[in-house]
Amino acid sequence: MNRIFTFLLLILIINTHQSFSQTYHPFNVTAYDSIQSTGYYFFCPYRLSAYPTFPSLSQHHMILDHKGNVVYYRSVAGFFAGDFKLQPNGQISYCGRNHFYLMDSTFTVVDSVTTKNGVTMDIHDLQILPNGHYLILGNEDVHRDMSSYPIFLHNNTFGSANAVITAYVIQELDAAKNVVFEWHSIDHYGLDDADVFWLTDTTRVDWTHVNSLEMDFDGNFLVSSRHFDEITKISRTDSSIIWRMGGKRNQFTFIGDSMHFLSQHDSRRLANGNLSLFDNGRPLNPLHYAAAKEYMLDEINLTATLVWSHSEGPNHWSRSQGNIQRLQNSNTLISYGNLLPTPIVFNVVDSLQNKIFEVVFPDSLISYRSFNFNSLPWNLNRPQITCTVVGNQHFLTAESGHSKYIWSTGDSTQSIPVSTTGDFHVFVPIGDSGFISSEILTVADTADPCGLINHVNLVSEKNFLLYPNPADNTINITYQNKAGAIYEIWDVVGRKVKTGKLSENDKSEIDVSKLQSGVYFFRLENQISKFIIRRR
Repeated sequence: MNRIFTFLLLILIINTHQSFSQTYHPFNVTAYDSIQSTGYYFFCPYRLSAYPTFPSLSQHHMILDHKGNVVYYRSVAGFFAGDFKLQPNGQISYCGRNHFYLMDSTFTVVDSVTTKNGVTMDIHDLQILPNGHYLILGNEDVHRDMSSYPIFLHNNTFGSANAVITAYVIQELDAAKNVVFEWHSIDHYGLDDADVFWLTDTTRVDWTHVNSLEMDFDGNFLVSSRHFDEITKISRTDSSIIWRMGGKRNQFTFIGDSMHFLSQHDSRRLANGNLSLFDNGRPLNPLHYAAAKEYMLDEINLTATLVWSHSEGPNHWSRSQGNIQRLQNSNTLISYGNLLPTPIVFNVVDSLQNKIFEVVFPDSLISYRSFNFNSLPWNLNRPQITCTVVGNQHFLTAESGHSKYIWSTGDSTQSIPVSTTGDFHVFVPIGDSGFISSEILTVADTADPCGLINHVNLVSEKNFLLYPNPADNTINITYQNKAGAIYEIWDVVGRKVKTGKLSENDKSEIDVSKLQSGVYFFRLENQISKFIIRRR
């Protein structure tokens, strides 16, 4: 089977995810290849026109599964809450009111971090290092005489004699949040290093506009300055500038990329040693179009060879924001920021630039950054749904103990009657004002809504193994990330005959000696496996 046919065969269009009962923004998912889309997607959509008018800012932390189903969401208002991501230490971070907040596996804020020494925190980036240190960006306002610099207003206007320059600061904090390294950009760059495109105010100058910070393999720092069109490598040992790539002070020879990059975001060192970034582009004539780019760097001879790129087309550019992430399976996630004219939030493409997965908001919401994590370092405490029969009526019932239930049907009760076919799920509260979803339960036949008799073969994605089959008095189950989960055993007429909880490791032994010989269905988080009990 050739690659193109396989790609077309696997294409799956998922309808708009929305319900009047849920408060997250409706969006469209296209899962072009349901096999290559893996893990969980983290992003925080919001409407740029509301920023920075924080009281009117409507945004949501969101986590999708690999098919595009909403796993978690949380409405956030009053402050910008972007850069929603999973850190290497297992905590979830996001930007807040002059802090980055850190949540645990229950989506509860347990800590925060901010800049020290009177430096104003910058909202763009927080990196938690393997040694527990924090890399964080800040800004400081300094007064400088710009009256001898004819670089303003796009017409060679001189600046103010008492201009306020906003310059970035790097801080590294140790695990106790003490400053162990600090670097001030105002001490190392020229006042006229900024791209004149951004110099539209003679008195108040957003000079560097830094947007990403990375510790390189050698322990030095990589910094992206949007208003310089530059990636800078900075020595952690003596604070000197090692090299400058792009912009007015570019030291590199670009090979295979005559356009270089403009207004870039999210410079990252890849596992293969190359450098990635999102080139936002600019509405020039001709247009400098937006693209995700990967460069092979020769840091001795100072060459940057473009070895891979992806663009949505030569007529697209991004006003702001965006990021690029190389995934474990070598696919690439590209978050487009404020992309024009097609409002794509993010997509995943393979090495040949075939699309795997894509998210679009019909009302032009954007996400500052978007991320994919192939697995989570902890179990998601998702609510369980059971199917029960009362007389001739089937009911879906969410587990007890929650203060609120939000069903995909719009119902808000713990149990709902099943009268139609379709996909059903329920959200319950979790952590700090968030909501987490159950697995989706698909009803294909209202006479058999639990799918235990006629539709068991529709369930093909099981993440557990049941053996032996046929069984005698015990069955064994092996699994991953399911410790403590509730299981159910049903007979062929739709009666639940046994329930229990898995052990706290990756294997459980279940006693079925009290069940008669026959066909049964083992259910774990809405995944079903058929097995037989056979005794002589």
